Amino acid sequence: MVSKGFSLTELLIAAAIVAILGAVAYPTYIESMQESRRSQAQQEMLQVAIILERSYSRNGGYPDSDTFTALPVLEMYTFKYEHLNKPENGENYTSRSYLLTATPKTGTLQESDPCGAITLNHIGTQGAEVDDCW
Repeated sequence: MVSKGFSLTELLIAAAIVAILGAVAYPTYIESMQESRRSQAQQEMLQVAIILERSYSRNGGYPDSDTFTALPVLEMYTFKYEHLNKPENGENYTSRSYLLTATPKTGTLQESDPCGAITLNHIGTQGAEVDDCW
């Protein structure tokens, strides 16, 4: 007698193979997506750094944190700009350095990124919570 179709054993074996492949592929997919989003945040930070350097060359200093509004908005990251090395009683655009920080937003898939918050300062020094994230 010739049977048509698949036996239950064959279907279970096929389902097990698909499950194993999915278990291997899913973490790699998540890691790849995190790297892609981190790269996007880094590119946004570099664009902000260009704006800040242009401001420095025009005004002789970096703007105060409360007056600088050119920070990007991304779904997975929160950006922060801090002006540093400002003279006492200095006016706006008298800061001599800055620090940009991109922090993964809580409750997003990016929150589990091992690199955590990434930083960029006025001399181009790039940082993260672990090495090899830039």
